[in-house]
Amino acid sequence: MKRIEEKVKDIVEVRSHGSIVNFVADPVQTVSGYHFTDVTSDLMSKWLNRASRITDGNGVANALAGFRGVGKSHFLATLGGLLGHPELRSRISDPLVSSSTHALARRQFPVAFIRRGTNISLIEELKEAISPILGIEPERLNDSLTDLLMQASKSTGDLPLVLLIDTAFERSERVSRDDGMVLAEIADIAKR
Repeated sequence: MKRIEEKVKDIVEVRSHGSIVNFVADPVQTVSGYHFTDVTSDLMSKWLNRASRITDGNGVANALAGFRGVGKSHFLATLGGLLGHPELRSRISDPLVSSSTHALARRQFPVAFIRRGTNISLIEELKEAISPILGIEPERLNDSLTDLLMQASKSTGDLPLVLLIDTAFERSERVSRDDGMVLAEIADIAKR
């Protein structure tokens, strides 16, 4: 009788796998390490197609929900990597997602990753995320959500600004504040 390791090896191919902690830090590793299932392939394709159809006055707001640890952060970081780095689109082997990346042409979308739980409010976290795009220190930005998003959108020219909001992995504790109203307002502004 074969040992248990040999039996498992007959059924499953065991490969080494590197763990990614900060998906945003290395877009190449994030995109390369993403495994598309039928469901995530379909979802990614839909979101990429929506991004390719964004025009001035015709924005999109999407929400992603799921249990802790199912891959929401990796999905969002992969989406951000594909939108913000056109050279990574050729690395996609999934046929459905690959065809959706072709609709993006060679456009390099400006992407801001908002990391919930890293500051006292979502507005402050938004300021930190968009300040590199604006070239302005976060402290010098005002607190009006509409002004912040309009200023950021205007600074990107003809390309639509992509905001990806995710709870930060490195936060010290669970985010207990209720950001629902601010998230709804961001979605409303994004659609316009």
